[in-house]
Amino acid sequence: MNKSWDIFSAVVDNLGDIATCWRLARLLHHEHGQDVRLWVDDLATMRRLVPATDADAARQWIDGIDVRHWTADFPHVTPADVVIEAFGCPLPEGFLVAMRDTRPLWINLEYFSAEDWVAGCHTLPSPQDHGLRKYFFFPGIQPGSGGLLRERDLLEQRAAFLQSETIRRPWCDQWQVPIPEQDGLILSLFTYEHPALPVMLRALSRGDDPVTVYVPAGRTLNSLRELFPDGAPRVGDSFELGSLSLHVIPFLPQAEYDRLLWLCDINFVRGEESLARAIWSGKPFIWHVYPTADRAHLDKLDAFVAAYTQDSPALADAPFAELMRAWNDEGLPAVEGATDWSAALKNLKRHTSWFERRAGQLAQSDDLSAQLVKFAAGHYNAAVKQPLSTLGNP
Repeated sequence: MNKSWDIFSAVVDNLGDIATCWRLARLLHHEHGQDVRLWVDDLATMRRLVPATDADAARQWIDGIDVRHWTADFPHVTPADVVIEAFGCPLPEGFLVAMRDTRPLWINLEYFSAEDWVAGCHTLPSPQDHGLRKYFFFPGIQPGSGGLLRERDLLEQRAAFLQSETIRRPWCDQWQVPIPEQDGLILSLFTYEHPALPVMLRALSRGDDPVTVYVPAGRTLNSLRELFPDGAPRVGDSFELGSLSLHVIPFLPQAEYDRLLWLCDINFVRGEESLARAIWSGKPFIWHVYPTADRAHLDKLDAFVAAYTQDSPALADAPFAELMRAWNDEGLPAVEGATDWSAALKNLKRHTSWFERRAGQLAQSDDLSAQLVKFAAGHYNAAVKQPLSTLGNP
């Protein structure tokens, strides 16, 4: 089924929204032959992930995707066959009016969740005042959810990268990622600010084994300034302390971030897009969930850990679940000696083969883009042909 798709992405205060929308747009176009128009309200943020982006262009074609700048002065356009509002971003009023005439399939792509209620809400319709129905689509890892975005050959790309030094070394040279000179623990840090970060790094520096840490330029560095006596850390800076070598590397384009995850033994990731990539990396990880004032993010975290480790009771008990909960509850005291970080992370690394198998298991199911295409194929005619009177108030 070849259809046209409109995807609306409103950048809030982080990168995950546009990262998810851009990856979805590429997969729909390149792997499913769909025509995609992507509406983005913040092209400057998109440019960080997709360097080919022109932040001043009203319209541009990038990698086969029709990218439009979403502004308050929204143009008159004919809606596509399928309209996706990402994460509940309100659609332009004029566009909604046009949808009454064209009757597209309208999907609200929700945030990732592994909570029990998701299966009962996934793909449910919601009558709207505009005489249309909006369907809720939930990414997830459990049966009855929409899956995670994944390229068809992603695991094969990972295997090739890990098996070939002739692939790894040029990539490291290109992106200023120093290759460790000796065996030891290799970490990547892509987190929100966290008071325990410098404490953890100082603890690792006192260990017996070498530790290499890669920190892409971004918010993580706000928590590490005290480690750099000469001022704010910059790309290319390195810090040596005891057994620890820390390297500030460039903020990587979306197309390159996977390789950093593959290169490392353990990855600290944040938000939802990087969580999905950490899962597919087949490496142990610690997920820094976007924190909410009501602490609902901890329920979301617990549900994820339970679903993700359902076939491994030992891993669910410790160290994975314990570290993950403590990191997000900020229950790891920001005082020296409170946590044996060397032992905890070494223990987590020992489970690497399980994380790799888990990625393979999850890859047996259709990814999010494939599920959306199938959903559109199965529901498109019914969604657009019902009389307006049966769908809600005009």
